[in-house]
Amino acid sequence: MLLVYFGSQSVWALSLLGLILLLAAVIAIQAHRGRARGGNEELPGMIGEVTQASDLRGRARALVRGEIWQVHADAPLRPGQTVRVRAERGLMLEVEPVPERDVSLGEPS
Repeated sequence: MLLVYFGSQSVWALSLLGLILLLAAVIAIQAHRGRARGGNEELPGMIGEVTQASDLRGRARALVRGEIWQVHADAPLRPGQTVRVRAERGLMLEVEPVPERDVSLGEPS
C-alpha cells in the first residue's frame, strides 16, 4: 500500500537516509566512548611551566600536558619557570623546580 502511494524511489531514498543516520549514530557513539580522559598516572615525571607565581603557602598554577593545574612546591615558583611533577594529590600536583640545563621536552625522566 505504501509502495503504491509513495513509489519505489521514495522507499529507496528513505532506506538510504535511515542507513546514513544509523552509520552516523554508530560513529558518534564510538567517538564518545573513545579514549578515557583522565589517566593521570602518567603525570609524575612530566615537565610543566609555571603560569602563576606561588603564594605564601607554596601554591601556584602550572601548565602540564596542556592543562592548567594547581601545584605545590617547597621552593618559591615564578611564572615561566620549568617544573617537574613529583606526585599527584587529588587535584593538586606536587612539583619541583627543574634547573634550566635539565629541561627535557616534557617527557618523563
